[in-house]
Amino acid sequence: MKHTLLATTALVAMTGAAAAEITISGTARIGMVTTEGAAATTGAATAGALTATDVQTLTYLESVYAPGGAASAFAGTAAYAAADIAAAELDEIQAGIVTAKALVVTETATAAALNTPVGTANATLAQAVADVATLEALLVKALGSVAPANTAKAKDTTVGKNRVRISFAGSGETDGGLTYGFSARADHSNTTTGGTQYISGAFGKITMGDLDGGDEQMVGNLSGVGSSGAGSHQEFGYQSSSHNIGYSISMAGVSFAATTDLVRGADATKTGSNSAMGLKWSSDMGGATIGIALGTSKIGTVSEDSMSASVSVGGLSIKAVSHSNDNGPATSAGAVQTATVAYVAEAAAANLDTDTTGLSLSYAMDAMSVTAYTRTESTSGVTDKDYSGVGFTYDLGGATLKAGFVDANDISVMDFGVNFSF
Repeated sequence: MKHTLLATTALVAMTGAAAAEITISGTARIGMVTTEGAAATTGAATAGALTATDVQTLTYLESVYAPGGAASAFAGTAAYAAADIAAAELDEIQAGIVTAKALVVTETATAAALNTPVGTANATLAQAVADVATLEALLVKALGSVAPANTAKAKDTTVGKNRVRISFAGSGETDGGLTYGFSARADHSNTTTGGTQYISGAFGKITMGDLDGGDEQMVGNLSGVGSSGAGSHQEFGYQSSSHNIGYSISMAGVSFAATTDLVRGADATKTGSNSAMGLKWSSDMGGATIGIALGTSKIGTVSEDSMSASVSVGGLSIKAVSHSNDNGPATSAGAVQTATVAYVAEAAAANLDTDTTGLSLSYAMDAMSVTAYTRTESTSGVTDKDYSGVGFTYDLGGATLKAGFVDANDISVMDFGVNFSF
């Protein structure tokens, strides 16, 4: 095996520093990823339903258009499933539409006789037109939605995956014993990605730059497969992944990390909380390395809690991760009155919790290792999303052959390639 070392180490003399070191290394990969196209779908009508706000809207409109202002048969604050809506109540909606349309005809004739543009001087006409549209929309909703169109199976795709990264790292130590350093990289040799800088001592370590949140640093993700990650579905999507300042410390097998994002740019969180922290314990027991980690973060009004447990013994590594996101407080539906529409329903957002769990196993034997993982996302009222993958790597000495197959919620992904390190 011939291996040409491109990385270099430079010792640089610095005033006031005992020593400073800069290293250069690189990684690259070539390969391809094949992704199965989405399956064909068959349209199916969904059952109609009226929310409490819809019922309030009907109650109001029927009081306007019912003969003699008769009261609506709908309960003013109740929500109705399709099966609960009586035929007489559907008749009420249709009767209201007939009355509103009659008013539209009458007012249109009046506007024409007076040569008045529709919706300009005749507010009654404009209101009646809007009310007809509202009533017709609610009738369609009560009867059930129209079936969506059938869709054909999407085509499978195969794309090439190649990349090169040059990484730079520096470290040094002051005469007083403080350690400092940085890491950065260049992608495809002509673009840069913001790196990180740190200073550490007995007090711990302070880091700035492009950081994962403290919870992600401690809890982590599952082991992935494939040359380029095959979609990286083994990752948990921590909301704290864009923090720029952090503190960490380790002692007696316990590690702690806390991070936040000092406002930078228009897309940074400017209100509410913006913090993350994690705690990890690890120890060797009878030849096995065991780790348990807990993490939490709060960005704005959305909080996340996570935990992981891992064990490594011999060539076997097992890790389990659990993740819960509360998605923020629920918002209730409402109704507002405008100049042209009697009542417009505002969408309600339940913001239901999302729980994600996963497990990965890896086994290394000589130059080959095999990895498998499974991960499930569960949100109340929504069909679970399931991801699983299996793959292998073979060390060629400086280059590594990697292949992986992933079932990404019923979409197949195959990832194959060779990864290099320099």
